[in-house]
Amino acid sequence: MTREGTEVFYRVDAVMKTVLQFLYQTDGKIDACVDYTRPLLAIDIVILKKAFLDAKKRGVKLRYVTEITKDNISYCKQMMTMVDELRHLDGIKGNFYISETGYLAPATFHEAGKPAAQIIYSNVKELIEHQKYIFETLWSKTIPAEQRIREIEEGIIRYETVIIDNSDEIIKEIYSLTASSNHLDICLTSGGMHYSHKYFYDIKKKLLDKQKRGEHKGLRYITNIDNENLELVKLYLENGIKIRHIGNLPPMSFGVSDKKIAVTIEKMESGKVVQSLLLSNESQYLKHFSSVFQRLWESGIDAADRIREIQEGTEAEFYEVITDNAKASQILVDMTKSTKREALIFLPNDKALVRIDRLGIIDYLVKASQNGANVKIICQLSEENAEIQKKISANAPDIRILDGNSSPYGMYIIDRKKFLRAELKNPGAEKFSDAIGLVVYSNRRTTVDSFESVFELLWNERKLVEELKKADRMQKEFISIAAHELKTPIQAILGMSSLLKYYPERTDQVVEVISRNAVRLQRLSANILDATRIESQTLKLEKERFNIRDLIPTIIEDYREKIKDSTNDKVELIYNDNPKNNNPIVVEADKERIIQVISNLLSNSIQFTNEGCISLNIVSDKDSKEVIITVRDTGTGINPEILPRLFSKFVTRSQKGTGLGLFISKSIIEAHGGRIWAENNISDGQGTIFGFTLPLETKNGIEEKKEIGL
Repeated sequence: MTREGTEVFYRVDAVMKTVLQFLYQTDGKIDACVDYTRPLLAIDIVILKKAFLDAKKRGVKLRYVTEITKDNISYCKQMMTMVDELRHLDGIKGNFYISETGYLAPATFHEAGKPAAQIIYSNVKELIEHQKYIFETLWSKTIPAEQRIREIEEGIIRYETVIIDNSDEIIKEIYSLTASSNHLDICLTSGGMHYSHKYFYDIKKKLLDKQKRGEHKGLRYITNIDNENLELVKLYLENGIKIRHIGNLPPMSFGVSDKKIAVTIEKMESGKVVQSLLLSNESQYLKHFSSVFQRLWESGIDAADRIREIQEGTEAEFYEVITDNAKASQILVDMTKSTKREALIFLPNDKALVRIDRLGIIDYLVKASQNGANVKIICQLSEENAEIQKKISANAPDIRILDGNSSPYGMYIIDRKKFLRAELKNPGAEKFSDAIGLVVYSNRRTTVDSFESVFELLWNERKLVEELKKADRMQKEFISIAAHELKTPIQAILGMSSLLKYYPERTDQVVEVISRNAVRLQRLSANILDATRIESQTLKLEKERFNIRDLIPTIIEDYREKIKDSTNDKVELIYNDNPKNNNPIVVEADKERIIQVISNLLSNSIQFTNEGCISLNIVSDKDSKEVIITVRDTGTGINPEILPRLFSKFVTRSQKGTGLGLFISKSIIEAHGGRIWAENNISDGQGTIFGFTLPLETKNGIEEKKEIGL
């Protein structure tokens, strides 16, 4: 038994010897698949021709596949007499022979008209069976040699449509289509222009030279002219290529000549190579794509006009009704991707947020927001889109989303320049293209402005609803808190009053408790009254000139006593002021109201600081002409969710208190022309910093009364 193995032979003489042995030693059948150069060798090399003829005489069945061309047609006719069956297959690369017992593979690269200088021989059964399968697959795609010869000799065109998925083969086929054309129309994406320029610019220049000699009818391009391909477009125009601009290209790029069409659905972004191409010379395809191109050409904008629009920052007005849902989806993606300043999105239902996220719209909106664009979305909020809400909140907290109602349509307005309105046809669809019906797309100023006004009305309505809900919720919380705050001192006063009847000897102690709770009630009622006056704009300020330094020591001493009497005796209250600096800090303000604000801030810090220190600082800033007072503590800090609305009415950091103190403080300080703020103490890792400013007095002042206007 012959041992299985695979060998490689080198030099032409060794290769020829191996091929001849293979032909002479085979008694069953031989299948050959060779490129277009091999028929010439089989005829011109006498010993090789004799070996084929001898095999046929011995009854060996010979099947031979090659590419029949104008150049080798005479050799193929002779081969037809030397083999049992010869068939044609386009574009064969590589050579191999198979028998029942062996496999030969001559090298692909060799000098024209000469045998290969390298060959592989194998008698491994698995390899032979594998190559038999490959041959049968190729054989099934062939056509009879007689048919191909007749096509060549009679000029018959063989109609076929193929899909090519090899990027190198695609480049060769597009090059061939271009080179063989008598006229050429091309519709490409912006990125496709770069791809075309990289691989086919040289052949296009040759076509332009042929056009100048009257041997070619010329080239026409349709593309979306933008900043990405602007310089290429200018270059092509200078070379005599006709170009027009279409804002909304078809979902595929294509080229159509008088002989063939080539189509791809790939975007070719930044000139990326095409991985899949449909190629056809069938007349119905040629007619269809020629017609599509002509319609696009007639509706397109001259390249020179489009270049001027880009350079001047203008764009020709358009109004389109789109029935192609795939095209509408792509337009929406491109619109959103181009967002620079503002995106206004109104979605028809909660599922719509999921659909546009699948299109990548949310990612583009997040990126736009991160780059400073104003993004507002109205959408039904539900569990259906809760994860996307979290995604937006985490990656772009500046994007504002308001809860909306269901609607029969959605609309998208980008940079106040472009508008898309999509009818909702299938509310439960998973894909955007399956959910929408009729789509309107426009950049008309009047249309965009009109729908922007509609959006703003909807936004303001939803915002008002949100604010009313929030106000209602906060008011209910306030009523609950206020009722609790009122109930506690009232019960204490009533209880202590009853004790006086039975324990007259404890009068001093009972009166102290009653007095303390009465003060608490007075403070609560005063806060409620102040808040009411602020809301009605009737809270008056009794302003006078005074040295604010004179106020602080007394306030500090009062609160030190309160700390001693409370359970917070581990807290130290510090006043940071240089005793050697006696320069007065004069302000014109309502002294009692400023005391109220400082007291409020100190009370807050004491309430949320169990141990550590609370410090009050006062600084006079001559440059900004204001005094800055800050209260720092080492307490629990402020919940980040509460921080943005900390100075709003009824917002409180704990279960105690009415949430009015900071609201009143803010109103008082702003009425004085100052600022107030709060922040967590990031540098120390704990606690809170409250601060406010007041304008320094720079001129002779007199007492005056001023109403707080909100």
